[in-house]
Amino acid sequence: MIILTGSTGFLGSALLQKLLEREDEVIAIKRSTSSTARLSHCLGNPRLRMLDIDLEDPLKCFEECRIDTIIHTGTEYGRGMTPLRNIINANILLPLQLAELGAKYGAGCFINTDSFFNKAGHSYSNLLNYSLSKKSLLIWLDKLADDLKIINVVLEHVYGPGDSPSKFVESIIRRVGIDQIPHVALTHGQQRRDFIFVDDVVQAYLKLIDFSRSEEFRLEHIEVGTGTAIQVRDFVDQVKLISGSNTSLGYGEIPYRDDEIMSSQADIKRISSLGWKSTFSPHDGINRILSTYQSK
Repeated sequence: MIILTGSTGFLGSALLQKLLEREDEVIAIKRSTSSTARLSHCLGNPRLRMLDIDLEDPLKCFEECRIDTIIHTGTEYGRGMTPLRNIINANILLPLQLAELGAKYGAGCFINTDSFFNKAGHSYSNLLNYSLSKKSLLIWLDKLADDLKIINVVLEHVYGPGDSPSKFVESIIRRVGIDQIPHVALTHGQQRRDFIFVDDVVQAYLKLIDFSRSEEFRLEHIEVGTGTAIQVRDFVDQVKLISGSNTSLGYGEIPYRDDEIMSSQADIKRISSLGWKSTFSPHDGINRILSTYQSK
């Protein structure tokens, strides 16, 4: 039995679908107020149990079921006026509660979801509270790693159909590729990012679940991306070219942030050693998103 947080989110819902397809049994944790629109194809599956974390104690999951793996994809980025307590609850208190229960009741592994924002040498004031909470969680998870195997998955720039409109790629796809608005203001776009399609990320998680069930370890930090970074402007140019958009791209009209991360790409040696590889190029990923939206 697998416990999955963030099941109604972009990554979590995609992962949940694949877990059910391969006949894993899953307890999906969500809030009672969360939209289940992304889960319409999963609801009613006999291998899926939903738990509203604001109404139910997760302790009963561990008392009633043999929990093998805990996967934490839920997150609170803290954009806008999000209260700090919401960030701490989602990014520290909930995963710590589940990890402690996992250690107590003999779960095999806790798989945490981290971001390239938090890699050594990076500082990102735009999501400072998010970054601080994720770094704090890792300190506590390290203390639990003697009793529970821990995998910290460091994701690069994940994208795919159905992501939040506040995310960069989703915003560009919609404004340039779908709505084709007259003009989009951008930075110079020389930042280099490792764009990784969500389907490839899901396959990485499946590999990590199998790895955690068969191998002994304490704490692993595993980066997931394509291993190659391209300039943001090259990605945006591909969106415009593939969609045939007439949107004018105003490169340089928005200044870089003072602590802009100018380059990030995954070191994929460890995840590759487990038999995983990325299959989507940026061109493939953009095509998939555009065709998905156009079909609707």
